Amino acid sequence: MRHKARNSKFKKYYYTIGICLVLILLMEVLKPNTLWIEKYYSQLFYPAISYLYIILFSWIPFSVGDLFYAIAGITIFYQIIQILRSLIKWNILKLRSHLIYVITIISGIYTLFYVNWGLSYYRVPIANKLDLDGYKITKEEHLKVLNKYITIANDLREQIDVDIKTKKGVKGDLTEIVLQDTLLNDYLCKTQVCVKTPISSELSSYFTVSGYFNPFTLEVQVNQLIPNASYPFVNVHEMAHQMGVGFEDECNFVAFLTLKDNEDLWYKYSAYYSAVEYLLQPLYGNKELFETYKAKLSSKVLADFRQEREFWQSYRGWIDKISGVFYNQFLKHNNQLEGLDRYSMMATLLVAWEKQQEELP
Repeated sequence: MRHKARNSKFKKYYYTIGICLVLILLMEVLKPNTLWIEKYYSQLFYPAISYLYIILFSWIPFSVGDLFYAIAGITIFYQIIQILRSLIKWNILKLRSHLIYVITIISGIYTLFYVNWGLSYYRVPIANKLDLDGYKITKEEHLKVLNKYITIANDLREQIDVDIKTKKGVKGDLTEIVLQDTLLNDYLCKTQVCVKTPISSELSSYFTVSGYFNPFTLEVQVNQLIPNASYPFVNVHEMAHQMGVGFEDECNFVAFLTLKDNEDLWYKYSAYYSAVEYLLQPLYGNKELFETYKAKLSSKVLADFRQEREFWQSYRGWIDKISGVFYNQFLKHNNQLEGLDRYSMMATLLVAWEKQQEELP
């Protein structure tokens, strides 16, 4: 009787694992079909499911996603401890029970991730949408755009005092700006566009995270401790994820296009400040060239870069190193083989876009 009762207890876990495996296999089949994902998942399913999460979580002032991560992490850690104890005591029945439980949780989380949002990594790229993929970028063109953006950033920085800006009200302002922007209206899902604050911005800083999107609750969180120069840009970058953009360079590009012409000089400066940062990165390998263009930055812009660098250095440690390795592999697993370097590929999009603007009548 006990044996039958035990097997009956496990049946629900077996069914859950079985359903998850079927869905995972289905999604693996769908991943290469970007046109199908774009038409049916990104344009139909994701906007619809976003409404559900508005009802569930948007009215809650704190990050429900942070609680989800904490509960999931504690649960899995507890089960792993129990597995190790069962191994030491060689209790096969308990070992089987805990293993099945862990497999059920992990398969459920994996499936929920891709059903909720994860297939966004496999949609039609923005470069295709804007006809930017046909441009071949030369070194001279890259430097020309960098020089242009440095001049704009220097000029904007002379007109504002970034340090005295307050983050209060910015999230609401940027939400309205994103909703009113029309450039990628037929590409971005604007069912839910809002930003929350992490339960702990201090903890986020130790993970060297300026902002993050939770694909399980579709919430955006932005670290409230980060320096002001990049703060507006980070907000829109994370909202781009919420609007269904997977690739990191594309989220950067969306943030730039959204803020570059804004009437608020702080928001506009944040766009060009961040663009300059990513355009400088490909020059790191050529110290002389890098120093030449760095020297073109005004003392105030350089001070902003120094403040940001010192801020992140104050939080670096073993947590940052572990999380960096994990996230790098996560990106590679999700159609971004460049890993963390994907962020800096925004530079290619910027130069291609500038070339396209020059060709327009």
